[in-house]
Amino acid sequence: MNKTQAEIAHLKGCSRQAVQKFIDRNGVGPSGKKGKLLLYDCSKEPLAGYLAEKNTGQEKTPDPESMKIFKPLNDLLAGKVPDGKKASSYFYLKAFELAKKNEDAALLAKLGQVADKEDRDELYQQQMMKTEQAKERIAIEKAERLKIENDIRRGEYMDRALVKLLFGKIYAVHTSMIIPLGLKIADMLDALEPGPGRRNTMQEIIDSEHFAALESIKKLLVDFVGEETVDKKPA
Repeated sequence: MNKTQAEIAHLKGCSRQAVQKFIDRNGVGPSGKKGKLLLYDCSKEPLAGYLAEKNTGQEKTPDPESMKIFKPLNDLLAGKVPDGKKASSYFYLKAFELAKKNEDAALLAKLGQVADKEDRDELYQQQMMKTEQAKERIAIEKAERLKIENDIRRGEYMDRALVKLLFGKIYAVHTSMIIPLGLKIADMLDALEPGPGRRNTMQEIIDSEHFAALESIKKLLVDFVGEETVDKKPA
């Protein structure tokens, strides 16, 4: 019963790499060929016993060896190429040294073409990065614009110029009514006749001036943001 590695893997329910590993480990030789594919006699040991083993039906943990990507050139140069460098860099350097030593114009020209391609690839990648950054900025700006539009529809947005104007008017109330309050009522308070009601009268005068300033500020807020918002109490 001659089978290819792929057919054996299908019968066994495993990967072809696992079959290859078993064949190599046990020194199983081919019994023939089917086209370009090697055939193996599955009626003889050790393949007969290998196929007769029970298959639990559970997926096995992949064999690290079967998942390994073989890179002969990289393995060959292990320890010769500095950390972080690629084998291709090593060969380019060697090729450049040989081309320079032998004055090989053709090889130098090919290396020049490789270097030019790397520069163009780098430029392309930089352009792609800039494009992605531009797309990200556009997306952020679009999201901010949509938020402002929604805030405007809900009445939760006020233009910056209006806010600046509002604070200017409130500042004017402070400078015209609150700051000069002492100068305004000092003589009035001093002129009050002594008596048991003098303190209450002084408090009424001060409170009256304060509330007048606060009413002016409230009127400004009502004109700009609406009476419902100004009078709304926190929950």
